[in-house]
Amino acid sequence: MMLPMVPRFRGLRRRQSNSSNDEPEPQSNMGNQNSTADDNHGPTDSEIFYPELYDVLKVRYLLRWKIIPEGLPVEIVDLIVDAAEYWPSIEATLDQKRIIHQDKDQVLVRTAPLCYDENTLGSDSPKVLPHRTIHPCRKIVFSIASHDQGFVNSGHGTFDGSYTWFDTEVVPFENLPTSGNSSIPERDANGVRFGQDHPLLLPSSHKLQANRAAASGTQHYHIAWHHLDNISADSAEAEEIQHNQGRGRATLDGSQVRNLQIGDTIAVWGRARFGAWSNHVERLSVRVFWAV
Repeated sequence: MMLPMVPRFRGLRRRQSNSSNDEPEPQSNMGNQNSTADDNHGPTDSEIFYPELYDVLKVRYLLRWKIIPEGLPVEIVDLIVDAAEYWPSIEATLDQKRIIHQDKDQVLVRTAPLCYDENTLGSDSPKVLPHRTIHPCRKIVFSIASHDQGFVNSGHGTFDGSYTWFDTEVVPFENLPTSGNSSIPERDANGVRFGQDHPLLLPSSHKLQANRAAASGTQHYHIAWHHLDNISADSAEAEEIQHNQGRGRATLDGSQVRNLQIGDTIAVWGRARFGAWSNHVERLSVRVFWAV
């Protein structure tokens, strides 16, 4: 009995690739792979088969009872499924262009609560889907197509001098807004003036992704968080990834994935600071995988 062939990220998620976003370099067999603007290798997102919950449960049943007469132990089935990364997932997308100007930060996309049936969220008793453990999340994949205003005084082409970026926020189930369940929140055009001591004034080590400074053409960023990631924020490797790829060095240790609880929602914020800076978002998607 063979598992279905499913395109997936290669290798255990214990290290990150050193290749920078939108700059083709030799790919590593370990860690997150960042897509490039001209990278035509490998399947597109529309060509990748993402198993639904039913598919995963069916494969688990076949592995459990149809391989040997006495049945495979559940622990072995778990190991096989996890090694194949054969997990159900949910996706939230933003397919409409957004332009974020100075201090007018916006929530661009919000996932459905982890392990909840989206069709029952408006009911008095939302349905919890099958899952494994109280921390079932295994991987989160972000795909961003964006760019800044296309000009800067200094720092052209770098991430360090960028003042347009994206952050994530984990919202517990009990704190979710009750006015609707759309994955695309309403715009907030009021804006906020951030004082010099405000923690969100500048991009932090916890940022999801910064835009490359002064890149007027659309840049494509592919960020994968995995529960096996383990790069310490204070390591030289984390500093190098932040400098070369524009990712926050405090997001490389896998803790965001391992700590996600049932019902948690992930919101992605788009941000821009200072006069003339603007964050042009063409498309954004978040796909969350969990174990059953």
